[in-house]
Amino acid sequence: MMSPKSFISVAAIATVMGAGASIASAAIIDINGGNSWTGWNSVGNSQTSGIWVFGSTTRTFNIYSSSFVLSASQTIGGTRLADGSAGNGTSYTGDTGSSLFTDGWQAGDRIVGIGIRYTGTSRGNTFFFHTDSGGNNIAAASSVGAGDGQFGLDVGDTSSYMITYQNDWTRGKVRQYSIFNGYSSNGGSNFIAPYGTMPSLQMPTRSFAVLDSGSVDAVKSVQFFINVDAVLRSNGGLGYGEGNFLAPSTRFAFLEMGADGYTEQVFAIPAQGSVALLSLGGVLVARRRR
Repeated sequence: MMSPKSFISVAAIATVMGAGASIASAAIIDINGGNSWTGWNSVGNSQTSGIWVFGSTTRTFNIYSSSFVLSASQTIGGTRLADGSAGNGTSYTGDTGSSLFTDGWQAGDRIVGIGIRYTGTSRGNTFFFHTDSGGNNIAAASSVGAGDGQFGLDVGDTSSYMITYQNDWTRGKVRQYSIFNGYSSNGGSNFIAPYGTMPSLQMPTRSFAVLDSGSVDAVKSVQFFINVDAVLRSNGGLGYGEGNFLAPSTRFAFLEMGADGYTEQVFAIPAQGSVALLSLGGVLVARRRR
């Protein structure tokens, strides 16, 4: 698997929006690996100045974000690709619909979603999240191609990553959730992996991806979800992200990479405070795609 050191040099970021941001409680959130994005916020394209951080200046994809409360009636649209099968460009791989309500996940939990859909010819097969709980160690470049973007790991930060094709049964799932317990400029050994280093439903993350037709590892689109309350319930929240997903200063990192390079981006996510205020009476439900 890739090391945090590799992750350090290549990261994308998302800055959480201010407390004034709103979330439509009646919106419909598509969870289908990225075949459609109803209910998601369109952030922009990877080649938009002011979004790009590091990496390739030619890899192109659209970026989406979402925040919602998990409803007991939440469903996954479309059909799940059989493990080991080549993609057909429509069916998703990764977690299952039932995984939204197993182990650490429960109806009423607050969810943060980040996704991408490729628009160019290149495709990714590895994806990373990272949260900058202090909001002070991730910064976008001044322009696309500039070398002044920055990324670092800090105390209380958490990260997870997914490799779309390790073994058939791990494909499309988050493989490790790491918790950083001290600052390091190159990743080092300043982290623990409390949920292990293989896909597990104990992890507070879920992921879904759509593969290109005929491919076993080239991703056409992908959707990642972090369960804020599942993180907080782990060890009482102590040492598991520190509960700082809800802090206005929190930033989310996103890295995507494939055979022809990588890229990182900076974009906004709806306010964590707005998610916290959502009640079960205003939960979001997914549209089932056929």
